[in-house]
Amino acid sequence: MEFSGFKIIGVDKEAIEKDNSFEHAYKYPYILSGKPDDLWIKFFHSIYRLHSYDKKRQYTIIDKNIIAIISSEDNRRQFLEFMKDVVNSANQKYQELLLAKEEEKRKEEAKRKKEREKIQEMREESSQLNF
Repeated sequence: MEFSGFKIIGVDKEAIEKDNSFEHAYKYPYILSGKPDDLWIKFFHSIYRLHSYDKKRQYTIIDKNIIAIISSEDNRRQFLEFMKDVVNSANQKYQELLLAKEEEKRKEEAKRKKEREKIQEMREESSQLNF
């Protein structure tokens, strides 16, 4: 399975709006290059929680958007770099899982092939038995 990863490709400027979470809170929607599935989102959540960035904010992922609740006082360039780092790490974890699944699938197929070959060998041998 080919997975090229997601990237933050912009901000939905028209969707920036005030949020009531705290005094200077705003919804700030980053646009992803595609719509992630539930597994990728779980990786994103996990990495986000464990990251050491000191100004983490609440966020939600809806469709192709990561909607962060940021302060108007936040350094948006720094926060973007943090978010890009989390996205890249989620991509890496997701890719590792996909590769592990592909390897497992290959091993399983090789096992089934060996079993089919063994069955064919047994069938050929059985035709040579004298009854």
